[in-house]
Amino acid sequence: MQKSIFILFLLFSFLAAVAQKTESERVIESIVEGQLANLKPGTDVGLIIEDLEELAENPININATNEAELSRLYVLNDIQINKLLRYIKEFGPAYSIYELNTIDGFSPDILKQIAPFIRFGRAQQKKESFSTALKYGRHQLLMRELGVAQKAKGYLPDNEGKTRYEGNRFRYYTRYRFEARDKFSVGFTAEKDPGEAFFKGSNKNGFDYYSAHLSVNISPVIENITVGDFIVRSGQGLVLWQEYSMGKTEDILNISKTNRGVRPFTSVEENMFFRGIATTLKFGDARISVFYSQKNVDGNVIQTDTIRPFFTSLQTSGYHRTKNEIADKHSVQDRNIGGILTWNFNHLKVGTTVSYQHFNMPFYRVSQLYNQYRFRGTENYTGGVDYLFSKGKYQLFGEAAMSKSTGKAVVQGAVVRLTDRLSFSFLFRHFDKNYHAYWSNTFAEGSAVNNETGIFFGTKILPVKFVTLSAYSDFYHSEWINYYTAGPSQGWDIFAQADFTFSRRFGFYLRYKNEEKEHKFIENERYVNLPAQLRKIRLHIQYNPCERVTLKTRIEHAFYKGTQKENGVVIFQDVQISPKKIPLNVSARVAWFNTDSYNSRIYAYENDLLYTFSIPAYYGKGFRAYLNLRYQILENLDFWVKVANTMWNDRKFISSGNNKITGNNKTELKFQLRLKI
Repeated sequence: MQKSIFILFLLFSFLAAVAQKTESERVIESIVEGQLANLKPGTDVGLIIEDLEELAENPININATNEAELSRLYVLNDIQINKLLRYIKEFGPAYSIYELNTIDGFSPDILKQIAPFIRFGRAQQKKESFSTALKYGRHQLLMRELGVAQKAKGYLPDNEGKTRYEGNRFRYYTRYRFEARDKFSVGFTAEKDPGEAFFKGSNKNGFDYYSAHLSVNISPVIENITVGDFIVRSGQGLVLWQEYSMGKTEDILNISKTNRGVRPFTSVEENMFFRGIATTLKFGDARISVFYSQKNVDGNVIQTDTIRPFFTSLQTSGYHRTKNEIADKHSVQDRNIGGILTWNFNHLKVGTTVSYQHFNMPFYRVSQLYNQYRFRGTENYTGGVDYLFSKGKYQLFGEAAMSKSTGKAVVQGAVVRLTDRLSFSFLFRHFDKNYHAYWSNTFAEGSAVNNETGIFFGTKILPVKFVTLSAYSDFYHSEWINYYTAGPSQGWDIFAQADFTFSRRFGFYLRYKNEEKEHKFIENERYVNLPAQLRKIRLHIQYNPCERVTLKTRIEHAFYKGTQKENGVVIFQDVQISPKKIPLNVSARVAWFNTDSYNSRIYAYENDLLYTFSIPAYYGKGFRAYLNLRYQILENLDFWVKVANTMWNDRKFISSGNNKITGNNKTELKFQLRLKI
């Protein structure tokens, strides 16, 4: 603690050096970076970045919008969306952000979050027809290539002249989409990961991964039909919530789920989506969504002469580079059927979700204690009921669910906005150790929704005009063994952040986070649970010397205590420039890092190509720098290029296995072209 306080004292000497990004970029960065420690393996937050980036370029016209558009803000819940639409319908167009403050449930902090993504245009006199929507629809084509300049071991020939990876070291990506508001959407996505074959070997048809969809709004009753790839989100995520899910962040009031329903899938995450058909029907204040999906997924299949084939795990990396990875590709058939029913009242929304999953062969996990209560077999079904109540200063939400195993799960939360300057949040969750829901994704400490009980408290205070204080604490325990523990375990988090905004040009925030949880360590030649602590302190200062220049400086210290004590420090300087007479945006960073090991690593969000994100882990000792350029060649044609280099001073090679690079430098190259019509 003394070291941390001393470092904080030193940090304030850098106050004159930093920067403030545009408000839209700030919101996007805050959401992504705040989720670093809570993202499940393989989770792709590209969907939320895509939505918010598009809304930053083309803000929603509040006076001519619908539920589907407003749900893409990731801030408003269903009741708030309905209240906003009713307000516009009853009182006519809104003319400023301040007018929305009169709507029940729209506090200043919510309005501040959505302000960069909305506008107050003219209300449409008549409903837009399908043909008109198609006429003014937008085409977008993206092409992207990226890779590492240095060749890893997997790309180098062995003694027999063969390489371990089937393909080259570059990633190729292309995506086309035509979208006509919420009336019509069609598109496809194709990607080849580094190391995968391209028009040869196991991928003679080109890319390793293909995705496509067709989505149509037919009538007020048949709200939507989607064919191809799609995702489904329902309730609070206990039964069904695919792709990105909000967890513990500095936005302590945003703990309930938003952006529910069925929507086309356009990401390159190769697992967490459905492939088939889905439709949503609307009858007054009621909605019914049904879906059917069947696709082949990657699994580790075991075949013998004596028993039926089975698989021991589902491979979620999406990589198909080596013989083993290629053998696992699409080896297991996964079929899913389900439905969602919701009913909206004035201040209340209730719903129910059912989901059935079937594999074409048994799922038998590796025989380990931590797998004893996890799903085994060929089929599972899960059902749940949920509600959302919002009136005045209070918002209550929750969901309860049960799986075929009779395992139960429950989430109950509340958000109370006592005044514009004082708010609280609360969330309780309990998941039985034998609760099974493969597509669940809810507010939790662990990556799987089982074997956890926890309680979360948060508060947000605005003591004076230019200061915002946010804090939360979260206590949790597991009654059974997890992968990283030797027995039942417990832990707790505490987080505090103070934001100081002195003007539109200058501000900074100070963050403290302490996490202590029990982990598995070896003591006296046996595994035991011992407490592991990770404490981080960050000072982030922002300053805009002029409208076209943004500076940003950060200093962060990490302290880790397990069987030994470790420290880590990262200091970086960012600069962003947008020349007035040149259609060019420049983002650059220089960072210095010094950590004792990977345990004391520090993450930091980086500016990247459009619809992508980069969150490198700084560990070891060295420097990292990147340059990210966006140039508008023509009105409808943009080009991005990013070059990043990391140099370590404490090693002669990077990574291990097939990814091992000889030397202490790793250089990343990224290129992207976007055509809009």
